[in-house]
Amino acid sequence: MVHIVATADTVAVHYKPFLSGSVSSHAAASLLNMTMTETLEKEQLQKLLQFENEDMLSRFTDMYNVSEDEARDILKETLKFLYISQIPGTFIPDDLLIIDEMWHNMILFTPQYHEFSQQHFQKYFHHVPASKQEKAEREKSLMADHEKARQDYLDKLQTLISVTYDHLGEETVKKWFQEYPEKYSKQNIKALRR
Repeated sequence: MVHIVATADTVAVHYKPFLSGSVSSHAAASLLNMTMTETLEKEQLQKLLQFENEDMLSRFTDMYNVSEDEARDILKETLKFLYISQIPGTFIPDDLLIIDEMWHNMILFTPQYHEFSQQHFQKYFHHVPASKQEKAEREKSLMADHEKARQDYLDKLQTLISVTYDHLGEETVKKWFQEYPEKYSKQNIKALRR
C-alpha cells in the first residue's frame, strides 16, 4: 500500500505563502470559493471554545501521557477543528492526528457528545472516516499516477491551510502545521500512549 504523507518540510513549503501573503491562484480561487459559499459565525466559535468536560479530559490523560493543561489545549484545538469542519472538504491530515484522537475521545462520551453536538451544531456532528471505496479509489489513483495524486493531496492540504488561516488565524496555522507535525507525529503519539 502506498501512502502520501505530508512531511513537516512539505507543509512548511506550502505554508510559507500564507505568511508572506502570496497565495497560489489555485489556493486563492479555492479560498474565495469557500468563503463565498461557506460563512461561519465567529459567535459560534466563541461558544464552542467555552466547552469543557472534565470526564473527557480525564480519560484523555489516562490514555496519553500528557498533562491536564496539555489535554485542555488539545481539546481547544479540536473544537476549533470541528468549527471549520462545517466547510465541505475539510479533512484531518496525518499532522493533526492528535486532534482526531481527542475527537474520538469526545465521541466515546456518547450522551455528552450528543448534547454538545445539538447545542453547538443543532444536529449530531458525525465523524465520518474514509470509506472502503474512497480508500480503494485513492489507492487506484496513486498507482495510476503517483505524482498527480501527490499534487492533488497537496492542493487539498493547501486549501485546508487557507481555510484554517481565514477562519482561525495565523497562530492556529503555525500550531497545526508547524508545531503539531513534530510534537504529535504518529511515532510521538504512540510513545505518549499509556
